[in-house]
Amino acid sequence: MPYPNERANRLGHVPTVSNVAVQEAFQRWVITTVQPGDCSTIEALCRSLDSLPEGANADQVCFSITVDGSDQEVEVTREHPTVKAGYLRVAGSFVDLESLEKAGQGRFVDPTILRNAHHESSFDAALPGSGLVITGCSGVDTWRQEVTRFLSETKFDSDSPRTLADAILSVHGLPGKPAANIELNTCPTCRTERKDGMTMTVDLAGGSCSQCGAPLYFGDVLRSHEEYQPEASNLTALSRVMTVSERLMTLSFMEHFFDSAAAAEVFRRTIFITDGPLALFGTIAPLHRRFLTYHETLASWGNSKQIHAPLVVGIEKSGRMAEHASLVADSIPRGSVMMLTSDYINQVTGRPLGNKYGVDEFYGRRFIYRTTAGAPLVITVPPKPGVLPYGGPDSESFDSYPLLRPVCEVLDRVQTRLYPNAVIPVALAHSAAALPLGVGHSVLRAMAQRGLGLPQVTQQPRHPSVGFNR
Repeated sequence: MPYPNERANRLGHVPTVSNVAVQEAFQRWVITTVQPGDCSTIEALCRSLDSLPEGANADQVCFSITVDGSDQEVEVTREHPTVKAGYLRVAGSFVDLESLEKAGQGRFVDPTILRNAHHESSFDAALPGSGLVITGCSGVDTWRQEVTRFLSETKFDSDSPRTLADAILSVHGLPGKPAANIELNTCPTCRTERKDGMTMTVDLAGGSCSQCGAPLYFGDVLRSHEEYQPEASNLTALSRVMTVSERLMTLSFMEHFFDSAAAAEVFRRTIFITDGPLALFGTIAPLHRRFLTYHETLASWGNSKQIHAPLVVGIEKSGRMAEHASLVADSIPRGSVMMLTSDYINQVTGRPLGNKYGVDEFYGRRFIYRTTAGAPLVITVPPKPGVLPYGGPDSESFDSYPLLRPVCEVLDRVQTRLYPNAVIPVALAHSAAALPLGVGHSVLRAMAQRGLGLPQVTQQPRHPSVGFNR
């Protein structure tokens, strides 16, 4: 690591580039992917929409609810760059699809109709990074308390009393029947794993470990404290909280509609879109089982009402699979879906053959859909009740995904040329949720300085000039 303001030699890279061992290393490596020329492999995994189970009537879907999030970690002071604060924003975007289509029927898009067709709701939060504590508490205990406060006080919509903590209880219960409390597997303080006879239960008021007596916080359910770093960046832990918050906001809308008298009609006419795959990674990964069970129960309820619900899809704008989809798009016929088998994904990502991909993280299955306009979309769709998205006997059968066809048909209706391979609801949600870089970063730093009572320091030049005596 350099000293402050220390600059590298302009030719410092030359020894590395000319090193024989470095050159030989690149000659040994190949890119782990299926090449565009492997058309037969790709075509064998594709099915046209017309050949898939019909499922729901996509023409009846009139509304979309899309959730996206953004996070950013900033240095509180330039003098102490290891002292950091985290910010996150999650936004839900409601789009009237029928009005959206009317806005584009003329020669030009009608901005008034477009504006009235879109409504958004968002929430913001700040979480402590390294070097920021509550008086008398350690850094990790400060993180645990602040995550709990965030979940308990943040409402998914300003007009609803339902908080993100309520949504966590819902996902641990059943639609319309939230759990009263949640069992933790490990005490964050003494690290004791729960055994028979031990009590490690939390509710909205918290709890205590029967082994060491230390307090348990409701936010411990997320286990994000396990990735808290007292002397380094906590962007990973912050991203875990943001990802869960996105999923909880979507689930809160579902719970809100499920409790209404017109629940069946609302679910029949609404699609729920998530930015990113229907999956949870890292310490929050075990929650994917709860989401899978919740969606299965809601789908079974929909079947009893003779509707296919809920229409749920995750869309990936970036990442390895989105990059791969662009690479092989020309090999996928327009209006067709490609089944991403576990063997195929293992080959693309460089995992060993036979690896049980996705079993521990996904509550939906990835597909590549090439729209009728030619755009490749990496989507995740939940399976029908009783089928696991990965690892089950029917997980790689198109018949296990009755919502796949209507989801793709709806996505065909909401494409946009504003960004590559984009759909309008996701673009609108991202616009509402994005935290800007550059000036925005400086403003967030200034806010942290003001809130902590620190002197606000203006940004210094990146490369300060050096004076010479003559």
